[in-house]
Amino acid sequence: MSADLRATFRGAGLLPRMLTALVGIPLILVADWQGGVWWAGLIAAIVIVGAHEFGWLHPGLSAGARGVTMAGALVLAASIVAVGNRAVTPLVLAGSVALAAAVIAHLRAPVDHGVAVLPRWPTALLGSLYLGLPGGVLVRWRFEAPYAAIVWLFVTLWANDTTAYFIGLAAGRRRLAPRISPGKSWEGAVAGAVAATLTAAVGSVALGVPLWTGAVLGVAVSVTSQAGDFFKSSIKRRAGVKDTGTILPGHGGVIDRFDGLLAASPIVYLLIRLYGR
Repeated sequence: MSADLRATFRGAGLLPRMLTALVGIPLILVADWQGGVWWAGLIAAIVIVGAHEFGWLHPGLSAGARGVTMAGALVLAASIVAVGNRAVTPLVLAGSVALAAAVIAHLRAPVDHGVAVLPRWPTALLGSLYLGLPGGVLVRWRFEAPYAAIVWLFVTLWANDTTAYFIGLAAGRRRLAPRISPGKSWEGAVAGAVAATLTAAVGSVALGVPLWTGAVLGVAVSVTSQAGDFFKSSIKRRAGVKDTGTILPGHGGVIDRFDGLLAASPIVYLLIRLYGR
């Protein structure tokens, strides 16, 4: 390894990232294993802290609007968990379409500091959708599926993120979206997608799902999680901050760490439900 490459890895803050992962990953896996109130409580904590961070990232929101973001996220999450089996698919589909439209609008708009993409109250409602939709999906998914299904999702996300991160550091040359996230490269993105696809395909076979179905879901995980990363980055650049928070050393805030999960979980859950029909 060259001296320049070693310096790059040292400057990336790997030690605090690894220490946070050593604590966080077992916590997630234990909560998933226990299911029930343990899993719901963990997801609720992520939604609540994430709503606080979303409000902080949008200083133009009043205290009332920030309260709407948090309350709306919790109500939407609870609705997805409680709604009947026939209604959940159209509800998640409608939420996913609305969220995708908002993400596209953010990615197309200028990312200059202080630029607001939406007015105050639509921004507050976007925060509710951004956090409440995946929050409800993750709780309901665990109620419907075994422990291993959620592990499959997390491992696929980790394979995507870790591979993209290290390949990007070591070999990233072509910037993927320099206007939004200068550190992201095509090399890292492609490597992450390949890793996610292979991981999801192998894991799906272990769960009794056809190989090619798992591969397609892996592609969906990679593409949507990377879109979620860019969405988060665009918000941070407009807010003029490096991280969404400080609660997770080496990572920043909850949104920094779970942006891929927030974006990918509704789409993957929806594809699984549609495929199952």
